Amino acid sequence: MISRSFQLGLVFIMAAGFVLARPSNLWAQQKKQGPPPANVTVAKVKSGKVAPQAEFIATVFYQEISDTAAEMSGLVETVRFEEGQRVQEQQVLVELGSELLRKRRQAAISSYEQNLAELQIARIDLKRREVLYKKKSISEQSYDENRYRVIGLEKRAAALKAQVEQFEIELKKKIIRAPFNGVIIKRHVDRGEWVSEGETVAVIGKNDTIDIVADLPERFVPFVREGMQVSATVNSHNLRGRVFAIVPRGDVATRTIPIKIRLANDSALIEGMSARVILPTADSVPALIVPRDAVISKFGQNVVFAASDSRARMIPVRVIGYSGLDAGVDSPDLKAGMLVVLEGNERLRDKQAIVFQRTEDR
Repeated sequence: MISRSFQLGLVFIMAAGFVLARPSNLWAQQKKQGPPPANVTVAKVKSGKVAPQAEFIATVFYQEISDTAAEMSGLVETVRFEEGQRVQEQQVLVELGSELLRKRRQAAISSYEQNLAELQIARIDLKRREVLYKKKSISEQSYDENRYRVIGLEKRAAALKAQVEQFEIELKKKIIRAPFNGVIIKRHVDRGEWVSEGETVAVIGKNDTIDIVADLPERFVPFVREGMQVSATVNSHNLRGRVFAIVPRGDVATRTIPIKIRLANDSALIEGMSARVILPTADSVPALIVPRDAVISKFGQNVVFAASDSRARMIPVRVIGYSGLDAGVDSPDLKAGMLVVLEGNERLRDKQAIVFQRTEDR
């Protein structure tokens, strides 16, 4: 007969085994259930056309670069700028010595005023002689001499006036000003230096507008049009610009054609920065159109998450091109009319439960 103590021990062992086994079963059930449903927004896949595109390396340039030069020679008295400084249009950059020029201008003004006084006397004398000539009191020769003397003084007055104006213009040009709003790229002068006529004193870049220039292989040029919108990335800034010009001169060695894309410099970009631009490489082809935000990168490939039976299904896609806020894609597992996730897809996993809302219901 089994002892009572043996029976009690057996019951204790069975109870302990049941208690230990129960948490593992609960954990297994929780693991099987997976993460809670994710709230997402979906949009319908449409059929359409989009041009195939590719990314090209480009370079940032300022719209204008001015080698600002002196129009007059002279000794540098004042320099009012530094490299990297922003300047406004007509801001004073350099002042050249002008003392001798001011003296010459003063002398020209005095000569001009003296000539005007002589001219006034000659005109009064001419009026008197004209009266005498009509009365036959003086000869025609005497009258003509006074008349041409007045004409000569008038011409000399005009010449002296022009000389005074010339000196005034030269005095203004002794002050070198910024030609436009921009930034100083290079300073070429210091106080005490002699500047010759036409010598560069500063290099200024007009940086409120930039040109992104990409060298495009000649076989892709027919698919680019002036005025078309282009996406660009510079220093982690996503930008939108328009094709301003297809420069009609290619590189003989590389057989590439410069494409100039112009846009406002709202991100304080600097000339010489590298850029990446997306340009069309062929005519438009049939494609599935999805919102641009629906395409994300997962595990080194482009994917979209399709909403089906309250689950998110990850579908690899090939991006053909972009058009505004839409992307043209291709995939054998994606069909027109399906729903794809465009908000909340960054945190999704394949086959994860979802609760979705359509974009048109918001």
